[in-house]
Amino acid sequence: MKKLLFLLLLSSTVFAQEVKPDSTDIVVFTIYQDSLNKSLTANQAFVKDFQEKFGKYYDNGFQYGRFETISIDDLEMGLFEQRAAQKKLLTEAKVDNFLKNHLKREAELQYWHLLYAHPIVRGNKDQKLRRVISVPEIITKDFDKSVFTKTDNLKSQAFRNLVPYWVTYENSKAHNFEKYTNMLLAVNDKVEFSLQNFKGLIADYSLAQILTSNQKYLSTSLAQNVISQIENETLRNRFTGKFLDEVMAENEKLEIARKEAEAKASEKDRLEFIDLAGKKFDLTKYKGKVIYLDFWASWCGPCKVQFPFSKTLHKSIPQKLKKDIVFLYISIDDTEEKWKDAIKSNGLEEFENAFTEGAWNSPVLQKLGIRSIPRYMLIDKTGKIVDPNAKRPNHPEILSELLKMAE
Repeated sequence: MKKLLFLLLLSSTVFAQEVKPDSTDIVVFTIYQDSLNKSLTANQAFVKDFQEKFGKYYDNGFQYGRFETISIDDLEMGLFEQRAAQKKLLTEAKVDNFLKNHLKREAELQYWHLLYAHPIVRGNKDQKLRRVISVPEIITKDFDKSVFTKTDNLKSQAFRNLVPYWVTYENSKAHNFEKYTNMLLAVNDKVEFSLQNFKGLIADYSLAQILTSNQKYLSTSLAQNVISQIENETLRNRFTGKFLDEVMAENEKLEIARKEAEAKASEKDRLEFIDLAGKKFDLTKYKGKVIYLDFWASWCGPCKVQFPFSKTLHKSIPQKLKKDIVFLYISIDDTEEKWKDAIKSNGLEEFENAFTEGAWNSPVLQKLGIRSIPRYMLIDKTGKIVDPNAKRPNHPEILSELLKMAE
């Protein structure tokens, strides 16, 4: 029974110093844990009493769970009282100095860990919040940042919990508490903040923790860059194998998904026409060329008025650039027969011609938002619509625009 009780107590956060993949030096933790285990064995009655009184103070699951319903002021008052009660108990307790110092440090660092965790945990849970809620300065003014200069503090579970929340909060503060929408940028800023504020093993621990907790957001290049800045060779090597392979594999999956999404979007937005031979085609047919689109119909008087100007415009293009500029006439007639007859009667045979099915209900017109004709558009050599309401053929500036795009 005593052995079982001891194991249960040892599993408590305040007593167990679990070594995780992101730990800085397994030897340091092992030696320290051995000493702590000996002290716990020699003081089991005290350990049991301490656990019963202050177990919830160190129960992060319990503490984080109540952050949504408790204000930072109420949290601070409760933590302040529990920290004071622990210090009083430890002052009067007849236990060895090793255990006393261990618990005093845990009590102090857990206090600050929970205060800095409150706005971050709360902000992460409430996605409607666009800003991180700041902690009143009167609460944080007594925090001694020199704790981040003492490598020995890495033996403390509370300290290792404090580091990422302090980094996240202070980095957020430096960015006016605005929540990030770009997680890559968030990771990069936290890395820079850590390198500016920490040295040695504490800096290494912070970088390792950032890598571990943000693995799904990392790009391969960012992961490699962060890993390269970890000075401790043993710790650095833990991220250059399986971890980096997983990041690269996830990046490959995301890239495949991105390309598939782009392909679907491209298919959805593709403008499809019918040529004079009755075959369907899209604008990729003219890839690498400037396209001057002319939407018209056989019944459209204003459209026909522009045809002579269009022909003059075409003749005005220098011979060396004619191959780089396409005049594409797109009919919205309700039948192909009317379209083909109008091509002949208006002398448009020498140009590129297309037909879009559906007249005013044509998918092409719906996608482009065309509600009246004549309508002209300019598409650059990359296939991008650069002017959805281009100038008419009789406009004095349209020639210079076409030549500039073709050069």
